[in-house]
Amino acid sequence: MRWILFGCAALGLLLVACGGSASATPQGEIGAGLALAAASVEADPTSTPSPVPTATATPSSKIAPLQPASWAPAPVLWRNSTLPPINAAAVLVMDEASGSVMYQQNAEAPLPPASLTKIATAVVALKEGGLERWVTVDVDYREMPRSSVMGLVPGDMFTLRDLLYGTMLPSGNDAALAVGRAVAGSDEAFVARMNALVTGLGLVETNFRNPHGLGAPGHQTSAYDLAVLTRYAFSVDGFEELASARSWSARGSRTIGMYNSNALVGQYAGADGVKIGYTRSAGNTIVGSATRNGHRVIVVLLNAPQHQADCRALLDWAFANFVWPEA
Repeated sequence: MRWILFGCAALGLLLVACGGSASATPQGEIGAGLALAAASVEADPTSTPSPVPTATATPSSKIAPLQPASWAPAPVLWRNSTLPPINAAAVLVMDEASGSVMYQQNAEAPLPPASLTKIATAVVALKEGGLERWVTVDVDYREMPRSSVMGLVPGDMFTLRDLLYGTMLPSGNDAALAVGRAVAGSDEAFVARMNALVTGLGLVETNFRNPHGLGAPGHQTSAYDLAVLTRYAFSVDGFEELASARSWSARGSRTIGMYNSNALVGQYAGADGVKIGYTRSAGNTIVGSATRNGHRVIVVLLNAPQHQADCRALLDWAFANFVWPEA
């Protein structure tokens, strides 16, 4: 019966396609205003945004519609409503439980992800554990101009957990560096762990060069790889709480208040993550997720000028047009 459902779903989608421990006393307060942008911004003001190529809905050579990736039942397309117009270089909509691809456009194209990189940063750190240990920071946000930051300065002391929230919520590039150095000892060693993670997941279009996502030659991934990475991330203890938090107050050697730069969280029904990003070379990027009636859908958009609106539209479309059979 399960494979009959898979076949019906695939047929339906084809129709759519054709259409350092230390104690610290909190001192002072610094607001979220140090997040100079909603997501990562390249420091090079002379660069220009990459053009948004026209995405096509042609069948992928590797991505089969609704290819089951686990024993969870795949959702079934039960009606063929008009897919919302999406302006993005790459798109992928995935059912989190089964790993089934509900819709894709150009999803295997290697593209810069901007701060979506920080999903991998968080996963590597969460798997390391020891989130309550204290970290003495050696990163200076003032050396990262025109960049989204947590607001760290050398000598700050925060827990690794605080630094992870600083990485994900205000998209702190300084926090991402601090996390990597605390976990692996150096930027290079941490990036090696990030790439080992994606290699272990079988993600062939992904190559990370840093833990924050600021533009670097060869720093790339694909919409499909990001969806698979995010699906795995939700299985890692602590990731859902991190990705879905609306705010966090880091209380270390001083207090830093932070708010989630992903507008889906707290504004879209059922939204529970995940991350937004921006650099001039990557454009606006997003991995969004929402859960309704126990079913989570993941949307990935790369180089998408209207990333928030398009993500909402695709989530609406997925929940309105698919049904999940009983396990």
